[in-house]
Amino acid sequence: MADTKQPHAPAKPAAPVEGDGISYRGIVWFVIILALVTVTCQLLIWVLLRTMQHQAPDASTMASPLAPAVQATDRPGVEGRVYPGISAIGNPDTPAPRLLVNEPANLETLREREQEILTTYGVADPATGTYRIPIEKAKELLLQRGLPVRGTDAAKEVKEGKK
Repeated sequence: MADTKQPHAPAKPAAPVEGDGISYRGIVWFVIILALVTVTCQLLIWVLLRTMQHQAPDASTMASPLAPAVQATDRPGVEGRVYPGISAIGNPDTPAPRLLVNEPANLETLREREQEILTTYGVADPATGTYRIPIEKAKELLLQRGLPVRGTDAAKEVKEGKK
């Protein structure tokens, strides 16, 4: 009879398991080094900016030839603006664009001009004889007179209800 207690073939050792090829230790070290370099760079930039804030401006640097002369009473750098009293640098007779240095003042001037145009009487175009009136007055006149219609025939048709 057959011997069942002994194996027929010798047992093979288990095959080695292949890894996934990823070095987790390398990834962890990379992240740690990247974080340290980032924090170090941020600290260096912060120190550099703080140092530059406390340095006096160099008197040997030349101002732009388009910049107005700074008077002894002027305080450049007030509220982060180089020239707080002016809105543009350059000769107004030169072609645009000129360097704008005070955007809030420019915007305020634009809004004041728009408000003046909307609320006052004036000449819009002297060549064509076009005048402007305040917007509120224009609204009142439009409500009183109604919208203009084309020709007299169209006006009659509208009144009679043909359209």
